[in-house]
Amino acid sequence: MGFADRYLKKHRLCGDFTGQPPARHLGYVVVIPCYNEDRITEVLDALWKADRPEKAVEVLVAVNASQADTPEVHQRNRQTLREVEDWKGRQTNQTRQPGENFHVHTLHAPDLPQEKAGAGLARKIAMDEAVARFNQLNRKDGWIFSLDADTLVEPNYFTALEQHIKKNPRLNAGIFYFEHPLEGNSYDPAIYEGIVRYELFLRYYNQALRWAGYPYAFQTIGSAFAVRAEAYTKQGGMNTKRAGEDFYFLNKVFQLGHVRDITHTTVCPSPRPSDRVLFGTGPQVIKWSENPDQTYLTYDPAVFQSLKHFMEQADRFYKATAQQHGELLESQDPVLRDFLHAVGFPGELHRINNNCNSLPAFRKHFFHWFNGLRIIRFIHTAHEKSLGKVPLHRAATRLLEWLGHHPPQSYRNLLETYRHLERHNPKAI
Repeated sequence: MGFADRYLKKHRLCGDFTGQPPARHLGYVVVIPCYNEDRITEVLDALWKADRPEKAVEVLVAVNASQADTPEVHQRNRQTLREVEDWKGRQTNQTRQPGENFHVHTLHAPDLPQEKAGAGLARKIAMDEAVARFNQLNRKDGWIFSLDADTLVEPNYFTALEQHIKKNPRLNAGIFYFEHPLEGNSYDPAIYEGIVRYELFLRYYNQALRWAGYPYAFQTIGSAFAVRAEAYTKQGGMNTKRAGEDFYFLNKVFQLGHVRDITHTTVCPSPRPSDRVLFGTGPQVIKWSENPDQTYLTYDPAVFQSLKHFMEQADRFYKATAQQHGELLESQDPVLRDFLHAVGFPGELHRINNNCNSLPAFRKHFFHWFNGLRIIRFIHTAHEKSLGKVPLHRAATRLLEWLGHHPPQSYRNLLETYRHLERHNPKAI
């Protein structure tokens, strides 16, 4: 019996791809969805050159396409498969032999259903394959790294996480610090300006949630996290959403606790424009590059003030009377109060109080309910009903002032300040 037998029977969508047994000392599996890509060997080079951890590493490259994709996409994918095999052949002739501690496997899924094909399904197929390989060894403490086919890593990619695991064997997930390249010859200058703004938005939003007091405020980037195999199966595995799969999955994992930022290494996602997903880096860069003179708008900082007031009062809802609950709700921002009533907060509050015998337990259940998905729903509701979006520069500047910093003037300097905040103030739960 393996630790993941029940999960695999219920949730796995595909059978075994590799046809080879896992390395005896397998500890880390990197999964890479790969669709119509031409940089995969660069990523493999970065992983190959990385400092080797104490346990063996496998890399699973999920080369995927849908039944409706063009012949050109399928041809590019077949070329990718050949490139990976050629790359593996070259490594066997190098001084640093793969041996048992580093193996690369391809998972070819060329005919996924059109209605489900996308980043979520490809990532799930590969992550479930990783679980199956750990399950053969009954190794629930194996780790699954989520990477993208256009993302490079620093030499201490594996060992940075390994150091934290040694300090905290109960760690369930690590969120890697990331930085997009902001200059170079690979893209037009407008692309780099677009990624400055998009990354600044990601960091502004994350820091705003931390300022407001949300305990699970971490970045949710599909190319910048790792999860323990047992935690992956406990939370039902990766979903098959065509975009945002990382956000939904990680918000479930955060609820297990024992999560931390891994800031002593950096992953480097590409700033390339792309329309292969519905939202995220690629579409945002396209939007900016098509109109570089536009003002990048984002959420009004006032919405985080409403959230901060509510979350600071969370403890007061514990074992309070119905009258006290009503008074606390009346003291909230009107849009938030109406939202809470609309999503059934009073009833949930009653249920949570009935099932919790301590304040720490109440807090845990409170924020399991008022989670990242519900928060973003409220933020959108607030901007539809009462707030207007504001220029990103103004919003990011205002938040830095609240955090006690003297804000710099340019977008790039703002981004560097936010990068410094996340690099040097890692979060752990």
